[in-house]
Amino acid sequence: MQMISEDITRKDTDQLRKHFACLKEKYHDNTQYSAMYIKFVFSNVIQELFQENQFSGERRLEHEIERLYNCRNIMEIVEVTEDNIKEYEAFLDRSMSSSRNEVAAVKNYIYQHYEEDLNLEMLAEKVYLSSGYLSFIFKKETGMNLNRYIRVFRMEKAKELLCSTNMKVAQVSERVGFANVSYFCRSFREYYGSSPESYRKGTGEDEQTS
Repeated sequence: MQMISEDITRKDTDQLRKHFACLKEKYHDNTQYSAMYIKFVFSNVIQELFQENQFSGERRLEHEIERLYNCRNIMEIVEVTEDNIKEYEAFLDRSMSSSRNEVAAVKNYIYQHYEEDLNLEMLAEKVYLSSGYLSFIFKKETGMNLNRYIRVFRMEKAKELLCSTNMKVAQVSERVGFANVSYFCRSFREYYGSSPESYRKGTGEDEQTS
């Protein structure tokens, strides 16, 4: 149950489905547990879903719990719970559609302020979202987590500056948001497979993304 709760908190519906399948398997055809106890366990899943305030605004928790406790067997209990999981997944899909503007706003802010200190909490405040929810929708929309997106963008900008200007490596490091030049050089090497100096001289043609 703890894993299901964490899945819902992270809005990870794939893992939620996986762990719910394990829960079903545990209680299906198991006479060790009373019907009331099984209803209690599955009602906790529904209550966890309703911890999402916006989702709970669309559906009535009391009604769903009543439906579950009126079930006559484990199959009906599972069906009611799965109905709520499906509604939750649909809710997240609707939220994703309306959140594309927030993701676009965050990306635009990164493009304009990549030389500054950027972090998840600060960017979430900019678009009036929780850090957890921004992390979820950003990964869903772009395919990578927010910190990696910032790092990749900074590395691309660093490459541009090394190729098109005579700026010193320390200046490039500062321009793309790295206060520590050693950390910048290490990150650049991890990403491109060569040091900034070697890349500028043309000895770092073999690019490697990591």
